[in-house]
Amino acid sequence: MSLQLISILVLCGFFTNLMSAIFGIGGGVLMVPILYTLFPDFPLQMIAATSLTIVIGSSLINLIYFYKQKIKINIKAMLFWSFSTIIGVQSGFEISFFLPDILIISIFVGTLSLLALKIMLSSENLPHHGQIPDEIWKGSGLCLFGGLIAGLTGIGGGSIMAPLIGQLKSIKPQQIAPYTNYMMVIGGSGSLYSYLTKSPPFYLTGSWQVGYVNFSIVAIVVLSAFMMSFFSMKIRGKLSPSLTRKLLALILFIIAGYMLALHLMKG
Repeated sequence: MSLQLISILVLCGFFTNLMSAIFGIGGGVLMVPILYTLFPDFPLQMIAATSLTIVIGSSLINLIYFYKQKIKINIKAMLFWSFSTIIGVQSGFEISFFLPDILIISIFVGTLSLLALKIMLSSENLPHHGQIPDEIWKGSGLCLFGGLIAGLTGIGGGSIMAPLIGQLKSIKPQQIAPYTNYMMVIGGSGSLYSYLTKSPPFYLTGSWQVGYVNFSIVAIVVLSAFMMSFFSMKIRGKLSPSLTRKLLALILFIIAGYMLALHLMKG
């Protein structure tokens, strides 16, 4: 890889960690369009697999900081939602091999646009004390859907699950990022086996690749994400929940538009 390409991937690592720490989204929503641009010969499944592996690495870094901050979450709910995510991601990954690229791109763009609208139009949850009886099962259904879209597109699930989980009345705004980071690690790790054991039609020369995952790209991005993690947590503490929601909606709209324009130019 050239020095210019490595520099771009380092910047991607910075922004991936920043988005994961502040918005609770894993950075897959950012990495998919960038990898699609930088590596046009990659199959979409390889982009999705590499992106998801980056998301897992960045999320692990954030969880160390969340643990130190002692942000409490419902472990039982998190485990249920994580396993629902695994089922969804695995199903989406297998289905993606039977769908044309244009349909996968359409799902990517449509999902991000709808989520951005949902975030902009919905009001913030008021603080809620106590667990709603059906909350775990409702969350499991949402995570199953989010995982399915993540497996199809490589978005990573966090960009889908963060706004979905944010609609649950028992979840406080400051809990969203810890929940989604835990789920991205557990759910993503449970799906890695399929990516690693399949033989891809393309290999990047001079890089370390196992199955559909290019670990040379993953290593560069995750190491730079680690360097950014301290500053990400500082920034997270200074942004209000209202501003965070508006910024997230704007980012989702921009990325959806970029991905659509890029695909149209390629086609």
